[in-house]
Amino acid sequence: MAARVLAGRYELTSLVGRGGMGEVWEGRDRVIGRRVAIKLLPHHADDTGAELFFREARTAGQLNHRGVITVFDIGQDPDDRTLFLVMEFVTGRDLATLLRQDGPPPVSHAVDWAAQAAAALAAAHTAGVVHRDLKPANLMLTDGGEIKVLDFGIARFMAATGKSSQVMGTLAYMPPERFAEHPGDERSDLYALGCVLHELLTGATPFQATGPVAMMTAHLNKAPTPPGELRPEVPAALDELVLKLLSKEATHRPASATDVRDALRALHATLPAPTVADRVPVAPRPSSAPAAPPAPPAPGSPPASPGPSGPPATARDPRPAPVRDDQASGHGPHALPTRTALPPRPAQAPHPTAPEPTFLTRRRALWLGLGTTAVAAVGIGAALLNSGDDPADDQRAGSTGSAGGPSPSSSPTPVHRGWHHPLDVESDAKMPALGDKALYAIDDDALHALDLTTGKQVWRARTGKESPDRVATAGSLVFVACRNVALYAFDGAGKPKWQWHPNPRPQYGFEIGARDDVVCVVVDKTLVCLNARTGKPKWTFVADDFVLDVTPADGTVYVSDRKNGVYAVHAGTGSRRWKVSAARDTRLGLTELPQEKAVAVVAGAKVRALDAGDGREKWATTVKGVGSQGLSPAVVAGDKLYVGGDGRLAHALRATDGRLLWSGGAGGGTAPAVAAGRVYVAGRDDDASTVHALDAKDGSRIWSYDSGSSIDGLTSNHPLVHGGLVFVANELGIAAIDAATGQDPPA
Repeated sequence: MAARVLAGRYELTSLVGRGGMGEVWEGRDRVIGRRVAIKLLPHHADDTGAELFFREARTAGQLNHRGVITVFDIGQDPDDRTLFLVMEFVTGRDLATLLRQDGPPPVSHAVDWAAQAAAALAAAHTAGVVHRDLKPANLMLTDGGEIKVLDFGIARFMAATGKSSQVMGTLAYMPPERFAEHPGDERSDLYALGCVLHELLTGATPFQATGPVAMMTAHLNKAPTPPGELRPEVPAALDELVLKLLSKEATHRPASATDVRDALRALHATLPAPTVADRVPVAPRPSSAPAAPPAPPAPGSPPASPGPSGPPATARDPRPAPVRDDQASGHGPHALPTRTALPPRPAQAPHPTAPEPTFLTRRRALWLGLGTTAVAAVGIGAALLNSGDDPADDQRAGSTGSAGGPSPSSSPTPVHRGWHHPLDVESDAKMPALGDKALYAIDDDALHALDLTTGKQVWRARTGKESPDRVATAGSLVFVACRNVALYAFDGAGKPKWQWHPNPRPQYGFEIGARDDVVCVVVDKTLVCLNARTGKPKWTFVADDFVLDVTPADGTVYVSDRKNGVYAVHAGTGSRRWKVSAARDTRLGLTELPQEKAVAVVAGAKVRALDAGDGREKWATTVKGVGSQGLSPAVVAGDKLYVGGDGRLAHALRATDGRLLWSGGAGGGTAPAVAAGRVYVAGRDDDASTVHALDAKDGSRIWSYDSGSSIDGLTSNHPLVHGGLVFVANELGIAAIDAATGQDPPA
């Protein structure tokens, strides 16, 4: 039987293991001739989950440290759309297997391995990457005695796929703050490292509970047993460090992974060398017998979630027998979808033009000091999040890893056809939102779920007597705000989940932003955070003046108010982390810069990057020639950020220092969308709001498309990109344009 070859390059030679998320294979790179490990992830109908993994893994793949597995390539098989990830081939055992087969190692070994893991975490945290699912099965001990950390950046993807709990991570190693739906930060990884070190020293995790609820309760309330009480040779200083790592409050843990690494190295230097009898072999001797598969969970213990990657990403030598699904160690194989520019298709007839509608947004009413007749507008922070988890998601549509991403090897080329779906819009077009499987659009009457490929209506839902005014998504849920009356939540099938009514009603209507498991709702000066699944309020935050923008990010919610204050609010508790005063016109939006650990603030003609930790200014750039309307909010793609212009369609800046790279096109532009090396922006200075595709490298025009009516989209409406189509909303309805050619949808 002929070997399967991916992308005409990667030959699958032997199955290493099979887990809940797919398979791990030993393979051969035919081009270079080297041995590789390949993870296969079956294609999901939920492209959003795979694309989230693409983004997370690409960020994590930029790590360069000897303690982190090297990723060589990512791609998608054009035949069956299987996603794959190609990595270095490393022989050894993961620590879960080692503990099961050999028991706890000598104390000096445990401390050395934990110090190596801490060093890898320190490098990742410096680069802005949090693991979120550290456990023994994610730590590989190589034949050379080195620890390599597997599966950075995958836990968020797992939580989004629906194949695991919506709580990211594995219960036995999960920090208390994660049960409060905090996404976790660097100190969350340190707690998990404390759980791993406790297990290496004693053979058991800190808490032995009889079920998931009991395990969560133990993490939240129970004091762990010091390892020294279970193993007398553990020194008191090591006990103290483990207990500090396992502190319930994140602020009581060590300040950084670097501090932990240094403390463990210092402790290791004081420990006696293990005797010959104490030594644990680094890896089993080669033999003809396959290694035993990982054991199932101990009786009464909570089952580990099928972790982000099935068996360890690295292969073993000798090769073990395939791992059964019910014995997977929590590391199913993952890979990333890639797409190329789409082939041209026959042009279609353009749409008829229509007069430009009169449009009054909530923000404009607040800027002008108007009364309650203002209509709520779609905020750019939430709008960008609706196309994924953050603005970088705009790269998803037809990507070869543009804007600084890697260049995958395999690229299916599906033929996309544009489409048009009419909506009942009398005055102002409402920006749609991208969900897991559909495009969600609202008109004056209802919420519509449209098939992304064909534009056919999947379902339609009414939201009461008030007209829908805002729409946002998070995972499989879609949220609709109806002026100043209520917020409604629907599932992916259009069934109502819950309603939330503000008391008192807001003076100016809602602003909403959704991410992960939370929905942030602006009620005048108050920001209310709701549980996305239940609609129950989690916390409230009161700003100094009317809130203009809300942007949920990873662990932080960024807010700006009418008095030009910019706030960073803790996403888990609602407590204020910092506040800074910005120049006038901060109203145009806040955008997370995850790679820079910063937030981009647009203020008139100025773009500033504020440090996510303390709000200090990292850089500021004033774009020349910008008129009174100012710039649009920024969109982040790789190491660049893009803004719509006033006088120019769009501008590109370097995210690291704010250097202006180019200004392209004539006239004013909406907030852009970025995908596959192109910047899509609609003109604000013409009645038809012509959509333009610009080259992301230099701003040169590739094509233009007459949308037929103004979309009025500096902040409230702008193009979205997904799956090779550019979506534009105006009073005629939703138009889906071929992203590669700019050709019209069918009339």
